[in-house]
Amino acid sequence: MSSELERSWPAYTAVYRALTDGHVFDGESYSGTWLVCVQTEDARAEKVELGFLPPQVPCPAGGQVGNWPAVPNFVGKSGTEAKSTATRIGFPNVSSEPIVREGCDDREHLERTVCGQTPPAGQSMREHYGSTLALRVAYSRGSCTP
Repeated sequence: MSSELERSWPAYTAVYRALTDGHVFDGESYSGTWLVCVQTEDARAEKVELGFLPPQVPCPAGGQVGNWPAVPNFVGKSGTEAKSTATRIGFPNVSSEPIVREGCDDREHLERTVCGQTPPAGQSMREHYGSTLALRVAYSRGSCTP
């Protein structure tokens, strides 16, 4: 950019906010996967406001956001299926622990049936986005009884 253009270019202040609850943040405290859904420019104040959402919350029409999605119920599904869904909606890490440890092969945890989970189904993803989903898996495939 030329120095002449730099001098004529307005020095805008950027304001970042999370559209889900409207709180202001520094723009770097959220994952780089968040999307800019709304941009509002105020030339008089030399300010631009950017409204962000995490990737699992679709950009709304007109910038109005409803609620965050709920944590799904993974009980009864395979650990592999749970992990695939969980990473798509905002759990970057999925851990699994068998109900009975004795005689378990650690490599097969995610092939087993999910018997329990933390956080529980139904809680808001707002509270858990970016955290770990912990799965309790069956001792053998398909059975949650030890």
